[in-house]
Amino acid sequence: MNIKRNIIFSLESRKKNGKSIVINVPIRMRVMYAGQRIEFTTGYRIDVVKWDEAAQRVKNGCTNKLKQNASQINNDLSKYYTDIQTIFKEFEIAETIPTLQQVKTTFNEKQKGKSMDTLKHPFFEMFDDFVKERGAKNDWTTSTYEKFASVKNHLLAFDKDIQFNDWNEFRLTDYVNYLRAEKKMRNSTIDNQLDFLRWFLRWAVERGYSENRAFDVFKPKLKTTQKKVIFLTWEELNRLRDYPIPESKKYLERVRDVFLFCCFTNLQ
Repeated sequence: MNIKRNIIFSLESRKKNGKSIVINVPIRMRVMYAGQRIEFTTGYRIDVVKWDEAAQRVKNGCTNKLKQNASQINNDLSKYYTDIQTIFKEFEIAETIPTLQQVKTTFNEKQKGKSMDTLKHPFFEMFDDFVKERGAKNDWTTSTYEKFASVKNHLLAFDKDIQFNDWNEFRLTDYVNYLRAEKKMRNSTIDNQLDFLRWFLRWAVERGYSENRAFDVFKPKLKTTQKKVIFLTWEELNRLRDYPIPESKKYLERVRDVFLFCCFTNLQ
């Protein structure tokens, strides 16, 4: 079953003394499906000039009167979008078209559930526990600790309020897009970042901190550029083979032999 729906974020249209209000305007989320419509307040406000109507998001670098920045507001809007999509997918599985009240109630329950999830097992606190436990057990090197510190920084920059339940297919896709667009990462690097995140999320499931296993089936197609193979010509190989090594550096003969062996046997 497929329930066609449309989720739109926009600014409320308000007037005062016959003039449109353009300062500190509420952001609303409108959901339309099966000829029905329901609106949600997002809890955020922004000036009209700071709103990107086409993208349905706050313009980068902007803040509202409460000093809430674009990244914070837009991340929450993406969460709401993801929650609504998840709700409809659940009803599709049940082959049922939900009533407006069912959509509203389920959405509100998800927001409460996230609050409980945050209180019990805060995502970033659990990340620190993961690094501490895995690092001690696997005898991590300094470079490995630095890699995971970098992973945490990327996650914080992406969404400092994110929790385990948020990591569904849509949010994982958002993260991939964020790493590509904002961090300018190559696909191979993004793939590594996802592997680190999966490792942590899998650990959280094993410890009972999360029941969300969306990461198991999330396999984006990230095309990687094949590395350029640099090789020596036959003439260069012969020149290296016949090159006279000084008596004072005879140890280099073994190095040369190993290198030539790798070349002749096509090892890289």
